[in-house]
Amino acid sequence: MDLASLSNAPLAWFRRLPLRYRMSVPFLFLAFFGTFSLVWLAISSQNELIRKHEEDRLFGYYRAFEHGLDLQGRWALSLATSIASDPDVTEKLAQRDRVWLLQHFYPVYLQMKEEYGISQFLFEVPPDRAFLRLHLLYEFGDSLGLYRRGSGDAMAQGKGVYGLEGGLSGYGIRGTAPVIHEGTVVGAVEIGFTFWTIFLQQLKKQFHLEASILIPGGQPGSFEAMAATLPGPIVRSDVPYQRVFRRGSPELVLGDPSGKSLAILIGPIRDYKGVIVGLVELSVDRSATVRLIDDYWRVMLGIGILGMVLSVGAIYLVAHYFTKPIARMVSFAHEIASGERLQKLDMRPSAEMGVLADALNDMLEALEESRQKIRDYTHNLEQMVHLRTRALRESEEKYRTLVENVPLVVYRLLGDGRFIFVNHVIEDLLGVAVGDVLQDSDFWRDKVVEDDRERIWPLMERCLSHGQELKAEYRVRHANGNVLYVLDHAMPVLDESGKVETVDGFIEDLSDRHQLQEQIIQTEELRTLSEVSARLAHEIRNPLVAAGGFARRLLQSLGEGDAHRDKVKIIVSEVARLERILERTIAYLKPFEILYERASLNDLIDDVLVFQEQFLRDHGLRVVTHLDRGLPQTLLDQILFKRVLESLIRGLVAYARPGGVLQLQSYRDETAVHLNMLVDSNRVDDDDIDHFFYPFISQYEESEVLDLPLAKMVIHKHSGLILLRRQGTHQLFMEISLPIS
Repeated sequence: MDLASLSNAPLAWFRRLPLRYRMSVPFLFLAFFGTFSLVWLAISSQNELIRKHEEDRLFGYYRAFEHGLDLQGRWALSLATSIASDPDVTEKLAQRDRVWLLQHFYPVYLQMKEEYGISQFLFEVPPDRAFLRLHLLYEFGDSLGLYRRGSGDAMAQGKGVYGLEGGLSGYGIRGTAPVIHEGTVVGAVEIGFTFWTIFLQQLKKQFHLEASILIPGGQPGSFEAMAATLPGPIVRSDVPYQRVFRRGSPELVLGDPSGKSLAILIGPIRDYKGVIVGLVELSVDRSATVRLIDDYWRVMLGIGILGMVLSVGAIYLVAHYFTKPIARMVSFAHEIASGERLQKLDMRPSAEMGVLADALNDMLEALEESRQKIRDYTHNLEQMVHLRTRALRESEEKYRTLVENVPLVVYRLLGDGRFIFVNHVIEDLLGVAVGDVLQDSDFWRDKVVEDDRERIWPLMERCLSHGQELKAEYRVRHANGNVLYVLDHAMPVLDESGKVETVDGFIEDLSDRHQLQEQIIQTEELRTLSEVSARLAHEIRNPLVAAGGFARRLLQSLGEGDAHRDKVKIIVSEVARLERILERTIAYLKPFEILYERASLNDLIDDVLVFQEQFLRDHGLRVVTHLDRGLPQTLLDQILFKRVLESLIRGLVAYARPGGVLQLQSYRDETAVHLNMLVDSNRVDDDDIDHFFYPFISQYEESEVLDLPLAKMVIHKHSGLILLRRQGTHQLFMEISLPIS
């Protein structure tokens, strides 16, 4: 069995079918595709509307929950304010009369606890100590700052605060009002509610939902239920809960780990300062919605199948009517092919079938004439065709073996730049299938990255238009986003008129060589800079020490009233500053040891972002991460490299625009892992890029972590590369590459 018969074998059964069936099959597939496309679109639109309705409803419940918390906080603050404004209370608290306060307010506390559900009643004294707990009489004198900040802030600011806070008796909605006596804050009154179960039961009764209050648990990333309408202990550690707690934005989740059909809204709970201290989980049963969706799906599918069956049946009847004469013509053609038929067809169908019958008769006459000619040529050509065919197959086999096994992308183009052949190495180099390359008429030009097109496209145009040989290095982008360096050598083939008929060429991957060259250049630059800096630092140190010593002695010899004393002070101060700069320079040049161990780059990034969260928030930056969780572990000095990441992030933030975005992306290729950082910045010029890693120039000169020059040195010690460039006019892009092995 030859190659052609093998490739046509899957369609043999289709060719054996009668024409009326073959005409019906495409319409069957079209009907099937159209029906199920419409059903899918209808169901998708319906599901989106239902999901939007569920989202709006749950967000309404969440707003009702927040409103309830706010009302309780205002109520607690109003009670605390009314007590704090009592003149007797201000006087007795100023005198620290604990007995009087206990005698007068303990019955009040019991009544308020019974009637209004108050669970905390506390008198406090500056700066933030508990003076009298009516709900815990024997617990006083401790610092409230260990549990919360509300009391200290209320007394420090002289105004009341309210919100969710923790304490000895647990979390509660607390309102704290300062007590002011003769213009001085002498203490504060705090009223608190611990009402979670009652409050959640009211929500459940009103909105027919299940609610849980979650606070961070003992394990990192887990949350435990402080109060819930569901039975049993509840622990949540799923990614959506961690994401809502970290970002502070409510999130809707459809489904449930237990397999139930639920719509769950996860929302943050904030204290009086807006800091997230817990989560609320609101869930409703959506079984009825799922059943309704299933019913709609079945109805739509049934209608579609019925329409499809009717359409195919009608097409079959029409095709059968029009193809009846074909059977006679097929028999006539078989007789001609076998040499049995010598007379013309005796039937004359109408329309196109009649034209086909006439064509068969004409073919019969022409066939008889051709048979005689073929007999004359057959004897002489048979042997020649056999020899030429065997030589052609051998040549083709050798060429194909060579092209498919050479480690280069071998291709052939037409004069308009379209690929007519390319070997399978293109799939390994660029991650693009051969079929996609052959179908894309502009692939040869479009594969060049945008920054190189201004240089390379004119060369390609001259190659195609004027027949000039092309040999150039440029960059291309792999399907996974990685940038590669390649050498493209294209040689035009001209026709008789001098126009380009085809272009033969090959593409070689130069990425490894280019990366090695960059490493060699950076290593040599660093070595030269180190030697020059060390020699310069030691040359400066001796005269600087002498100048500083003489300046200090001169300052000591001048009296306080001497007119030259201030000038000498300036000299001493500037010499001291130069000495500090010199010490830092010598520190840069000191060798340090890298303690390698297997570590995850993603884990270091997560730790640094958590540690720098407040710093980034203070600068008004929003962080967006796209981390490849499949990154392999690499050999890193975890302590040094964490400081490197902190220093680089702070260095980028120095140029960041308030309200901008800091994006971090990690990914891998065959030999290295990469970290890309992109920040929205104010206008940055080329001088800022060139001097970013220079000492004493960074906007954070007195760094609390690791200086930028040392950060770059640590990356090079890890055999890595770091690249900083401007992207557009208002973005800074930094790429760090580390070898996997």
